[in-house]
Amino acid sequence: MATHLQSCELVSCSANGALSISCCRKFSYEELLQERATLQREISEFYALPFQLTILYDAEKDACTKEKSIFTLFQELSQQNEVIRLLITEFGGELVY
Repeated sequence: MATHLQSCELVSCSANGALSISCCRKFSYEELLQERATLQREISEFYALPFQLTILYDAEKDACTKEKSIFTLFQELSQQNEVIRLLITEFGGELVY
């Protein structure tokens, strides 16, 4: 559960005990959703306060944080770096790794 919580961040916490966390990994969101009752109980016991936990999934952040393959990285590099573009145009090569 701790590993899944590392991909989450606190979104809000209200005075009436409503606590919201947002996950940027779908797998973590699904796993924590299954353990919501346990997590809510643990948080409530730790802080000695009654909390109502809401777990959200942030698809936009998930898309931004996905690991890129070496091919994607080289493609982005060839599009952004002028030296690499010059080498490709002048020598007709392509970045293949």
